Amino acid sequence: MPARIGPRRPFKIYIALWREHRGLSQQQLADRLGTSDVTVSRWETGKRQPDMSAQAAIAEAMDLEISDLYRLPTTPSADALLRDQPEEVREQAIRLIKALRR
Repeated sequence: MPARIGPRRPFKIYIALWREHRGLSQQQLADRLGTSDVTVSRWETGKRQPDMSAQAAIAEAMDLEISDLYRLPTTPSADALLRDQPEEVREQAIRLIKALRR
């Protein structure tokens, strides 16, 4: 039998921190998702992992990308920093990153 390939433990999903960052209670997030605050609590405590469709709904409910859920709200990714910037700024950032990698 081939060895199992995959992470040894689930990736941390920062639902609670993002929810608090957005100023939402568990009940408010649950209402947006059409679920219960108990389900939200289970996701936040890691007792249950939300599947990909639930992650997409959570991200949409908080005006995020799914990938944002896997990082702290206080440490924006390059994508998050550049998301709303004009194309010229994004291209300049890419050139700068490429120059730094050399």
